[in-house]
Amino acid sequence: MTSFYIVLKVIAFIAIIIVPLSGPKKKKSATKGDIGKLAVNGEGYLEAVSSSPANHHPVL
Repeated sequence: MTSFYIVLKVIAFIAIIIVPLSGPKKKKSATKGDIGKLAVNGEGYLEAVSSSPANHHPVL
């Protein structure tokens, strides 16, 4: 019976300490290279843009 408890403690140690160290798998997110539908006007407010802006500066 003592050997059963030792095996149980070892399995619990592996399950609680060792397994979470690997952490969750991270997925790489695909970035979009599109121009947004919002722009900042001269006063600093956001406004909707119906056409593409004349001076496009991509933000990475």
